[in-house]
Amino acid sequence: MSLQSTSSTLRQAIEVLDARLVAADPAALANQSPCDEWTGADVVLHVARNLAGLSAALRGGDYRASTVQPGLDPRQAWASARERAVADLEAFDAHGVPDSPVRIGADTVTAEFLLVALVRDVTIHAWDLARAVGGDDLLPADLVEAVLADMPAITAQMRGSGRYGSILPTPQDAGAQDRMLALAGRKAR
Repeated sequence: MSLQSTSSTLRQAIEVLDARLVAADPAALANQSPCDEWTGADVVLHVARNLAGLSAALRGGDYRASTVQPGLDPRQAWASARERAVADLEAFDAHGVPDSPVRIGADTVTAEFLLVALVRDVTIHAWDLARAVGGDDLLPADLVEAVLADMPAITAQMRGSGRYGSILPTPQDAGAQDRMLALAGRKAR
């Protein structure tokens, strides 16, 4: 996948999560999400922090050093991080190259690596948010396929850290979204 294609896919995932958030009753953000110990609001704040990290990394900073502004409600934090990340992705599309280095803590990875990881993160959390708020949890097939293609990158270390659950069994005839969710440790139904 080219960097512009990955960037476009990430923007699509951001739009999908945004649509679920916009459609949600604000009170429903307090509901439990499929992520252990996280409400819908926690999911939104997590993804907002990740998008703030993306912006920092694309601007030469450290992905992990970025935060969302304290005191903002989840919708405000999301809107701010989304707006900046989308603008930074568009600027990067115009000037970036796939092997541009970005920092994640003490590690340096390619921009492409970070974008692919965020496609996975934002897409799966769009489903988590939809489940928490009782919204539309059907994800676009092309996003699901992009995430499925990247699921082998999830390491045992990532699963052990709690970022992903254990792989769940799926029926042989399971659809792509159900397989993606099972690989992320989520029960589809």
